Amino acid sequence: MPKFFKTWIRHWAALFRDRSYKISLVSAVLISIVALVTNNFASRYTSSVGVLSVGDIILDNIPTLDLRFLYTFGIYLVIAIIILYPLLFKPELAPFTGKTVAAFIFIRSAFISMTHLGAPVGFFALTPVAQTPGILDVFFLNDLFFSGHTGLPFLGALLFWENKFLRYFLLSMTFVQGATVLLMHVHYSIDVFSAPFFTYAIYVASDKVFNNLNKAFKKIVHRIERRIHLKERLENLKLFKK
Repeated sequence: MPKFFKTWIRHWAALFRDRSYKISLVSAVLISIVALVTNNFASRYTSSVGVLSVGDIILDNIPTLDLRFLYTFGIYLVIAIIILYPLLFKPELAPFTGKTVAAFIFIRSAFISMTHLGAPVGFFALTPVAQTPGILDVFFLNDLFFSGHTGLPFLGALLFWENKFLRYFLLSMTFVQGATVLLMHVHYSIDVFSAPFFTYAIYVASDKVFNNLNKAFKKIVHRIERRIHLKERLENLKLFKK
């Protein structure tokens, strides 16, 4: 069996022997599901109310571009990384990641429901969701403040800060996604520029609430790795003596 799979199985097995980890992981999954459902209803609500568009000093001076590929597959890539990286490489981060992303979704759902503002003038129409929004719709018309396309990759960078490659990639995606939604005129500039600040506040609050559990799960993995490392050293020493 390849070393990666052995390590992956070893980490998950060690974590699942810990009762608090299992409770934390299951609660993270359930909270995330509730957050997604809440976000869907909030987005459907904002798309159904009467709204007006307002001026924007940046959008009024740039053209509307068709950047659907970056808008859709760019954010799908970010979501895939946030889901798969903890599951495949850092299972000790999975509960913390799930709860922090859920907090991000809950808070953004509340914000988009508070102020009814129409999409910017000249926005690039993605789908006619305002007419017949369904439970699994992805694109909504007036869920503006703050920009999820900008905030989510920044949140991923904060969550996986220790991984230098992911950190810089997700920070780059924060810029790319922010520029994309501005050039498509699907967000106001305030939605984009405020997103990192709100996202950072959400991350810090989540870290303070769940930090002790997060550290405990990391210690479980570190103990396993230390034992394996010690075992390998002893085996190498025996082979050397022979």
